[in-house]
Amino acid sequence: MLITTSRKPSQRTRTFCRGLERVMKARCVNRGKMSLHDVFLKANQLEMSRVVVISEKDGNPNGMKVYGDGELFATIKLTVDFSLPKGRMKKNAISLRCEVEELKQFTQEIFEIPLENSDKSDYNQEQESDCNLLWIRTHKRKSTPMMEFFDAQGQPTGPRIYIHDCEFAGEADESS
Repeated sequence: MLITTSRKPSQRTRTFCRGLERVMKARCVNRGKMSLHDVFLKANQLEMSRVVVISEKDGNPNGMKVYGDGELFATIKLTVDFSLPKGRMKKNAISLRCEVEELKQFTQEIFEIPLENSDKSDYNQEQESDCNLLWIRTHKRKSTPMMEFFDAQGQPTGPRIYIHDCEFAGEADESS
């Protein structure tokens, strides 16, 4: 996955992109004067099928447009919490735990992360599985879905992402 931003991103948006690069199997590229077509060519050159363009509002990241092979694939409206420490993840070993049923297929297709094995019943095994994990669950107080990353030691690591809306590209056309 190739991550990029608008042409003149704020510092918080650049930090968010670098944070995603740190926790996911992704590469962050400064867009500068590149057109979207040039970004797709760069992704093709790096042998990446997905391009994520981070949008911002008032200097804060507020959305993702996900492109697959040059076509808009999905959009996500979000807010970001930067308060978590920066841990290290094993990007090749990351797995997905999704407790929000509506987002399970959506996040699997967008981020191309396999679901974790849910055969574990022992508490200690469950604790071990928190390593290198993307956990999607509903926030207790805000009642919105959130994406939380756990590093190689099972500690929460930034960024924490709150998902306000998400849809595949074709869904918006079908509902009108």
